[in-house]
Amino acid sequence: MSAETLSPLSHETPRETNRVRELFLMQPHADLSGIRPMVARSWYRSRAAGVDAFSDRGFYDEGRVDEFTIAAAGPHLQKLDEVAADLGGYVNITAPNGVLVKADFLRDDGFPAGYSLLEESCGSNGEGLALEEGRGVWLAPEEHFREDMRGNWCFASLVRDPFHNRVRAVIGLTLPANRVSTLEPSSTLLMLEGVASRIERDIEVRTSSKERALLSEYLRISRRRGNRAVIAVDGKNSLQNATATATLVDSDFSIVSGYAKAVMASSRNMNCEVMLQGPGRSTLEISPVTLSAANIGAIVVVRPHAPAKERANASASAAITLESAPRGTAERLLKHVDGTSTELKRTLNLARKAVDQDRSAVLIGELGSGKLRLADAIASLRGGRMVVDARNGDLRNHNFRDVLHRVSTELPATLIVEHADELSQNEAGEIARNLRGNSTTKLIFTITRPTDATLLLSEAFDVLEISVAPLRNRREDIPQLANAIAEELGERRLSRRLLTTLTQADWPRNIDQLRAVVSNAVERADGTEVTVDDLPQGFHRVLTKGRLSRLEDAELSELRTALQEAKGNRSLAAETLQIGRSTLYRRMDYFRSRGFDL
Repeated sequence: MSAETLSPLSHETPRETNRVRELFLMQPHADLSGIRPMVARSWYRSRAAGVDAFSDRGFYDEGRVDEFTIAAAGPHLQKLDEVAADLGGYVNITAPNGVLVKADFLRDDGFPAGYSLLEESCGSNGEGLALEEGRGVWLAPEEHFREDMRGNWCFASLVRDPFHNRVRAVIGLTLPANRVSTLEPSSTLLMLEGVASRIERDIEVRTSSKERALLSEYLRISRRRGNRAVIAVDGKNSLQNATATATLVDSDFSIVSGYAKAVMASSRNMNCEVMLQGPGRSTLEISPVTLSAANIGAIVVVRPHAPAKERANASASAAITLESAPRGTAERLLKHVDGTSTELKRTLNLARKAVDQDRSAVLIGELGSGKLRLADAIASLRGGRMVVDARNGDLRNHNFRDVLHRVSTELPATLIVEHADELSQNEAGEIARNLRGNSTTKLIFTITRPTDATLLLSEAFDVLEISVAPLRNRREDIPQLANAIAEELGERRLSRRLLTTLTQADWPRNIDQLRAVVSNAVERADGTEVTVDDLPQGFHRVLTKGRLSRLEDAELSELRTALQEAKGNRSLAAETLQIGRSTLYRRMDYFRSRGFDL
């Protein structure tokens, strides 16, 4: 390839195109028959989007070209960029959503990373037009919609996935008209499309057997499931069919990916009901896919519960309602609890029943899952309440009698007992005897697991059992919870990429842990927007905890057993495992860095 490739034949005079453009800017219905149809369509789209023909409004977004495509494109685009440099031009690479991405192997073109080249953002240009038309395109200087772009020839070609029709990136070539006043645009575009074709071939060659296995299973299930949304993930790459692209929004993909990663870690099928922004209430059918001896992927099929028309009607109503719940009770409960997931709605329906029937209740869930907040919400709708913590000694020794005396004299509407699974059977029996004759006070207690003591209380007070699901089982609530936490700390906005990262984490300590991480990130942020870069370093332990391959999981189990049998003696443990001490230390450090205790 050389600079001469980009220069021979002359192009027709731009005078007529300039005249038509000036008329079009003044008269919306001007006749555009004198210019290329593709350019006419682009001008109409640019004006319909409200693009200013005389100024750059500078739209920015988050975009990404996957590492696989970047690695394959690097050698080819670097050579092309060297040729473009001789002519005063430059080469760039753009994400599938039209956002400019900076690559180390390309010279700086003056535009910042994240600059949107979509037609709706900056009018007619090579990359935006290629994405709209779905093919390689070229634009002469006079064919640009915006005035400040009219000094360049622009060429763009799509880089598609070699296994299906998804766009992986857009490559662009820009040449200044004052340096290349004569060129044959069709030949130049053909050369650029040849570069894109070579990149696609390299992607295919680089594709590993693991990715081929994932693709094969994805295609099999996509054909079998017809028009269902199907997504395949392996922890690094993802595939989705046209239905998924058309019906799911960015936040939905984050939620689906989070559940899929849980299946990849457990190697077990999962069916879960979720509330997605695009298709609404849906069931995710997730199955693991064996990619190699040490790697598992997952295939997700999204099954909406309501037809498209019903979903559209439901989305028109912004208010969140609970099934058959009185309006006042539902609204007041929702003031205390953030979230829209199906799991949370089930929990709130039971909480509403406890309020309406004036019943005692037991809230079961993991530590930090929001049990106390829900208990407080139920109690607040009844009137006065007393809160005691069985773990902190509020019901130990002389304090126990004091609490029972206060309840019998003050007669609160609700007695909330936190960590009731820490009670002994004798303490539970004493509470039951003292409250059984008290018709005024209802009991609400929170537990992580049933015990003999809590079963005694459940039987004595005919309690309503309410399960509070962990965050990993209601991922669609995470963005709303995180935003609510950020708002409590001031006028701070969480970036879309940050919310995606939070949604995909497992949160073993649930809302308490989410609050700690978001609070820390808000404090670390300099501007009004909190980004992924502001997350505390310890958050990487949250991201990776529980995400082990089957071989790693087996290795961790062997390490723990050997250390336990050796009573912490590392030399003896290494001898038992028949490995060197340095290897043992290295593997211990590895698992600890992933957030696992040994």
